[in-house]
Amino acid sequence: MKNHVTIKDVAQEAGVSVATVSYVINNRMDKRISDATRKKVLQIVNLLGYIPNQSAQALATSRSRMIALYVTADAPVLKNAEQFYFINFLSSYLHEKNYGLIYLSEAYAEKYDHADAIVGYDISSEYFRRIGDNNFVPLLAFDCLIHDNWLFFQINSDCDAMKRAAEKQFENAPYTFLTLDTPNREKKEWLQSVFPSAAFVSDISELSAFTGKNLLLADHTLYTLMKQQMKSGDSICYLPFIHTKKADALFQYMEYALERKPIANDKHNIFV
Repeated sequence: MKNHVTIKDVAQEAGVSVATVSYVINNRMDKRISDATRKKVLQIVNLLGYIPNQSAQALATSRSRMIALYVTADAPVLKNAEQFYFINFLSSYLHEKNYGLIYLSEAYAEKYDHADAIVGYDISSEYFRRIGDNNFVPLLAFDCLIHDNWLFFQINSDCDAMKRAAEKQFENAPYTFLTLDTPNREKKEWLQSVFPSAAFVSDISELSAFTGKNLLLADHTLYTLMKQQMKSGDSICYLPFIHTKKADALFQYMEYALERKPIANDKHNIFV
């Protein structure tokens, strides 16, 4: 893909006329353009890094060095603990990169103008799209699957590699992939397809049913609790969803988005 993006490129990607793109980026309210078309054009303008004028170029190169993070509000206790673990992990990681982290609730999903990029962590596709429809800074999905992902990057764990590692450790003996329930339906269906024995839990009271079994764990909170309940002969394979290599991928692709580097559409779905 060429580095210099023109208004024709934006129009072609959006499937609209050049005039429509011009009306949208110049905020022409005298022209009848649907909200869906307006949002799509603005998202593609952001994705491709189209700079319509010198003022916009100056704005695009100015950074706040802040990243906004959205998680699901009012999560169960176990999920809430995992969210705080991720927030602490990501905050420390970004601090080393000279970035700050802002935690936002659903009350700010309509529009937030003070961050360079937005990360949605393990949220529903509906929530993610609502954030994306109203915010036109780079948007990334972490530990959630969103269909039609070419407008943004999504970073997920390589579950096929996790499955191979678990089968090797358990020597092909039966095991249960025990994980926290997720609001992201697509992610849940994907995990169930990779791990037919997957079990999803939300409450501490559910954990006793899984003692005495071979367990594959990926959530830090569950690993901390289950290793305390281990009995002689129990076996746990811990392959965390949250780790530095995955954060490296998140940061790398965030930088690509901020620098408006063109990436092939099939490279927007990253498994680490």
